[in-house]
Amino acid sequence: MNLKSIEYFLVVAEELKVTRAAERLHISQQALSSHIRRLEDEYGVALFERKPVFRLTVAGDQLVFYGRQFLNTEGNMRAAFSDISENARATLRVGISRLRAEVFFPLIWRFYHPHHENISIELIDGNSASMIEQLALGELDLYIGVDIPRNVNQKAIALSTERMQCGFTETLLKTCYPLSWMELLEDFSKNGVDLRKISRLPFIALRQSNRLRTTVDSALPGDLKLRYIFECNQQELIYQLARAGDGAGLISPVMLYQHHRDEDAAGHDFRVFPLSETIPANICSLVYRSDHMLPAYARDFIQDSCMVFRSYTRTVEKRFQLKKQV
Repeated sequence: MNLKSIEYFLVVAEELKVTRAAERLHISQQALSSHIRRLEDEYGVALFERKPVFRLTVAGDQLVFYGRQFLNTEGNMRAAFSDISENARATLRVGISRLRAEVFFPLIWRFYHPHHENISIELIDGNSASMIEQLALGELDLYIGVDIPRNVNQKAIALSTERMQCGFTETLLKTCYPLSWMELLEDFSKNGVDLRKISRLPFIALRQSNRLRTTVDSALPGDLKLRYIFECNQQELIYQLARAGDGAGLISPVMLYQHHRDEDAAGHDFRVFPLSETIPANICSLVYRSDHMLPAYARDFIQDSCMVFRSYTRTVEKRFQLKKQV
């Protein structure tokens, strides 16, 4: 029995289309068909009916049921083997975006590595959509992503609730709103930034294809069009340009956490406020397979990650919290 063939079969059973399954698995249709034929030859059954429509046979339904149990049992066995000896070597494959890796992983590593020197960690860069599939295919052991949809075979642990921030210099605000800039600052410090009230500002933001940018744009009134003067995928660049006064930056709190010590030491011309509650917050979660037993070293990684993110949440809330209403 080839477990990889079982994994591939289960993807075809979900999609019921070889072309789409091959795209998900990043292999050729010919290679995928070979895996299916190998299973059919090994068990002496037909797993799919090809005509009049492509669908599972009775034997195929049975293999879906037992195949999932095979993979679950094999995963639990590997986890048990990893826990037998404290000196066992293993690799933990973690999916995470490049920005979050740069900001959070050095902190996680500082706590994790001294107690797990025999565990190698492989960070795999990607967005949440790609990591969902990689986890399902066993290419990741766990990942950290944003706004993860519910999945019956995956467990998500909420790490932080993140609200996009708006940063601009007082000089820029005075230039665009010379008569009302002070009132605007007071309002934003209590209620967050209402983008409708500063639509004359030039904006610097992530590109439209980014999930965080989509969250902002989809929540804006249909008649409100912000004047975007610069768009990119580099949040560090957005932060630096906004801090220099070139525009109002729509900034992830992750980036502000990265620079919060610089902000504490700087002057007060650059102001940062969370967007108002009319813009939904994003949920950052750590996700792993619920149908596989995690080895102890993976559970420890999760525990250390949660600790680091709790510190991040406390810092952001303290540094960029709103004033309480009287």
